[in-house]
Order: sequence, then structure tokens, then C-alpha cells
Amino acid sequence: MFSKQQKDEKKVNELSTIIGADTIVEGTLQIESSIRIDGKVLGEIKCTGDVTIGKGGYVEHSISARNLLIAGEVKGNVNIEEKIHIFETGRLNGTAEMKTIIIEENGYFRGESFMKTNQPDGKENVVSISKEQANES
Repeated sequence: MFSKQQKDEKKVNELSTIIGADTIVEGTLQIESSIRIDGKVLGEIKCTGDVTIGKGGYVEHSISARNLLIAGEVKGNVNIEEKIHIFETGRLNGTAEMKTIIIEENGYFRGESFMKTNQPDGKENVVSISKEQANES
């Protein structure tokens, strides 16, 4: 028998929704699994799994998800539990909050980024470097 946690994990990892290339969606999407977007979404995406934006995909507004993979374009605020991966054709304009970000060569990010802490006590692991220290390296 599968435990409830195993069933929930399987559901989150499952790609159950695809927005096709010729599709435009306006409004809020709430997905209890993962989604791939090859069309346009003008609104908010709330996803418990992963959001993949294909090369021709476009999202404008906000995204909250476990992971975000961008090969297309996102304009807005993203709040991601784990990782943002911007591929070489990907573009992100806005505010990003995540634990990890990967930007491939020629990938584009413009905006603010905030790293979520991995510390169990909730304290941020931030190191400040003065301009003088940076120039000494």
C-alpha cells in the first residue's frame, strides 16, 4: 500500500496540465500537480508541483510553485519553494524568491532576487562584502 505522503508526492510529480501553443488563459490557475505552458497565461499560477514554461510560453502576473523551469518568458513575481532554472532561451523580468537559481548562458533575468534560507533555525546565511574587499580579490 502507498502512504498518503507517497500518493501526494506522486501527484505533485505528475504532469497533468498542458496549456497548448495556441491557447490564451486569463485568470487564476490552481494546479495540484505539475503544469507545462506553451501558450499564454495572463494571471496567477498557484501550483503544488513544477511549472515549465516552454520556448513559446509566456506568463504575465505571478507564479508560486515547487520548481520553475523557464525556456520562454515570465513577467511578474515568482515565489518558488526550491529551484528556478532559466534556460538559454528563457527570460524572467520581475521579483524572484527561491532557494536556488540557475541561469544558463544567454538566459535572461532582470529584477530582484531573494534567496530562501536552508537553515533549520530560520536564520539567513548572508555574508556581506564591502566594495573594497571585492576589489582586493
